[in-house]
Amino acid sequence: MAVQCHYSPRYQDMRRQIGFEIRDMWYNLGPHKIKFIPEMVGPMLEMTLVPEIELRKATIPIFFDMMQCEFHFTCSFQRFENEIITKLDHEVEGGRGDEQYKVLFQKMKHKYLAKTGENFVTLVVRLLERLLDYRTIMHDENKENRMSCTVNVLNFYKEIDREEMYIRYLYKLCDLHKECDNYTEAAYTLLLHAKLLKWSDEQCAAHLNQRDGYQATTQGQLKDQLYQQIINYFDKGKRKQAQFYENIVKVIRPKPDYFAVGYYGMGFPSFLRVFGDSLVENIPPSLVFTYGSLARSDKRNHKMFIYRGKDYERREDIEARLLTQFPNAEKMKTTTPPSEDTKCSSGQYFQCFTVKPILDLPAKFHNKPVSEQIVSGEDPRRIAMRRSASSQSVTAAGRAALMFSLHSFYTVNEVHKFQYSRRARKGENDPDNEFANMWIERTTYTTAYKLPGILRWFEVKSVSMEEISPLEIAMETMQLTNEKISSMVQRHLTDPNLPINPLSMLLNGIVDPAVMGGFTNYEKAFFNDKYIQEHPEDLEKIEKLKDFIAWQVSFSGIMLICVYL
Repeated sequence: MAVQCHYSPRYQDMRRQIGFEIRDMWYNLGPHKIKFIPEMVGPMLEMTLVPEIELRKATIPIFFDMMQCEFHFTCSFQRFENEIITKLDHEVEGGRGDEQYKVLFQKMKHKYLAKTGENFVTLVVRLLERLLDYRTIMHDENKENRMSCTVNVLNFYKEIDREEMYIRYLYKLCDLHKECDNYTEAAYTLLLHAKLLKWSDEQCAAHLNQRDGYQATTQGQLKDQLYQQIINYFDKGKRKQAQFYENIVKVIRPKPDYFAVGYYGMGFPSFLRVFGDSLVENIPPSLVFTYGSLARSDKRNHKMFIYRGKDYERREDIEARLLTQFPNAEKMKTTTPPSEDTKCSSGQYFQCFTVKPILDLPAKFHNKPVSEQIVSGEDPRRIAMRRSASSQSVTAAGRAALMFSLHSFYTVNEVHKFQYSRRARKGENDPDNEFANMWIERTTYTTAYKLPGILRWFEVKSVSMEEISPLEIAMETMQLTNEKISSMVQRHLTDPNLPINPLSMLLNGIVDPAVMGGFTNYEKAFFNDKYIQEHPEDLEKIEKLKDFIAWQVSFSGIMLICVYL
């Protein structure tokens, strides 16, 4: 620095003068330019990244000349493109490049560039956005932000089919997860690498094996070693396969809660307020983004994520962590959609609320309605007698319990759709029966990927809202209660030593409800001539509700007799 200060007044910035000379020399090469592509791409890039605006303006056009030169000889500029993407990643990570460079690169597009050339410029600008975000938070104490930016970069490399760079950032993400003891997420990250490999004796290319710890010469060997490591990480992440089938029935595992978190305001980092994930960017403009009463098709300037909570983590814990991370942020007190003024303000606002995951059962279980094995198809008296049944019946009950537990597993795992319900009254209020005009606005959030995955959170890519009528609410309530009874009975069939009090209290509450009147309110609201005349389209739903009530009354009464015998 001292030397620079000494010579600058006399010689000015020599890098600028030398850069101009290099530019002139390049254009004087004429038809010989092709001999220096792609070898000179890296040195030229390093020169253009010098933070001197006039030098940048003079040298950035060299890239467009290189593109045209290679295209003239080969009808493509693939070698130039590959080289500049690889070098740009290393240069930006090393501290070079800034927002000004990104803007200049985009503005100085050659006026004669064809569509393919313009697409390339857009690609470089998008890559720069992600790399600059990544570099900004690379040394951030908050590793969640580092993980988010790492995923943005690796998703981009996957989109443009840059396998070597994609794998490189997969391992950066894996290392971050291991630092945080997120071994389940680390396993899912390695799984993405393993899926790129074949079970074959095909030679393993150098870019596929970027870690010295794996001694493999073929893709099959490397894939095997990766799966061994993945199993080890799942083991550390408390998902040990050797005990899976035993624990799935006997061990009570806390179900994780899921939380929707929305970031609003221009004060948040760009990766939290503008589109970053390619899956979200490519939503067609015609797709209407519906959020509550808001329907719009323009590009959002905010982001929403679904977070998978850790064991026993509450909403208050998430909010406290966000306020620690963003001390100037303001927590929004309602779950209603924020105004445009809030979204475009210079401040920081966030919403956080609990959402319910929607079951996405794998296809192989579609013809086995586990949750309804008791609700339909079997006499409740037979279930009640199973405590004293033969060993064969006990085995059958165990299998049913296992299947039910698998169903419970998929209720909170391998999910990518989540719901939030908000009450809304319509029509005149009936003081004798509040259920008659109680509607629900149900919002469904769909994430880009399933949870759990390579992160504990994923961005919401689409949102939709529907209104649920009072009759539909009654049907859902009865069905959920019936399934809850079924679940508790299954657990007692599997382990007769479990305390009977929770089950007896649930059954007593159904037979003799102390508050709210139970399903009697449904009978008053929907099982009358006036409602049927006004809503003839609901006849089928009314019959379904009657079936739910009939099953619950019959089953609960029989189970109470068995409990007190």
